[in-house]
Amino acid sequence: MPEATSVGTDWRLLGCAYVQFFVNNDRTNQRLLESHPFDLSASLGRLAFTVTEEVFFPNVFGVETHSSYRVVDQLRRRNPDFGAAWVRRVRYRRQGLGLTMRPIHRSRHVAADIARMLCSSWAHQHNADEPGVLVCDIVPAMLEDLRSALCHQSEHPTDP
Repeated sequence: MPEATSVGTDWRLLGCAYVQFFVNNDRTNQRLLESHPFDLSASLGRLAFTVTEEVFFPNVFGVETHSSYRVVDQLRRRNPDFGAAWVRRVRYRRQGLGLTMRPIHRSRHVAADIARMLCSSWAHQHNADEPGVLVCDIVPAMLEDLRSALCHQSEHPTDP
């Protein structure tokens, strides 16, 4: 993907597209993005890291990105769910930086993790435990909100 290395590219947008194709079972477009495994792995890692810090931690655990290290470390030690999410966050950060090469099945796993984090965040935000709410209904809307936050209306994200 040589054209994707332009200056204005936000790699998380590629991750948003892949997660949406994954949730909607759009196999054709999903396989197209999987033809560039390193780019896909890095973009999913960056998106997962962003979702963890900007959406999941604040909505589910009440931890903001500007919280002190002491607060985060105490929560990590007291709450095993937060501790596990913190370990995944570190893994996503390494993957987003390109320090770990992930095969396609790992990228699919990360896409499923992103969908789960978005659904869990939505459920905590809306205090809903409704079994009738489907992942395929919530995730695309939340991904659209993420895309609009990542893109500026004045410029196209892939312009050099």
